[in-house]
Amino acid sequence: MNNKIHYFCRLNQNQTRKIMKKIYLFVGLVLVYSFLAIAMNNKISKEKLEGTWNVKVTNAPSGYQDYVVDINENDGEYKADVLFVEAKSKLTNQKFALKNGKLIGNVMVDNEKVEITIWEEKGIVQGTAKSSSVGTLLMTFTRSKD
Repeated sequence: MNNKIHYFCRLNQNQTRKIMKKIYLFVGLVLVYSFLAIAMNNKISKEKLEGTWNVKVTNAPSGYQDYVVDINENDGEYKADVLFVEAKSKLTNQKFALKNGKLIGNVMVDNEKVEITIWEEKGIVQGTAKSSSVGTLLMTFTRSKD
């Protein structure tokens, strides 16, 4: 009796390969779906983006932590006015482009190029500011009450 159960549960090498291929295919499809879902969640829409934002840059040097950013879109072209709160200076008409659901652009701060990337994740607008002297810093966006 024990031999009959053992024989029934035994798989040959070809059957094992077929089962493993199905498992790998299933896991691969789950991973692809997960990556697509994450990518779609991180896309930002024009309606979600336009307007005035209070921006806080985590770990930025003193005087460069708080901004007010006004983002506008006209015929697919995005422009932003950036007000440095502490320095009371302003950059106007900074150009940004919407690529792969993220708003990307460069601004000049104290003669240094800063790469800005803005996206939405789980309903929260956030971004990064990357420069050669400071590295990559996280930005958090909240809607301005004004």
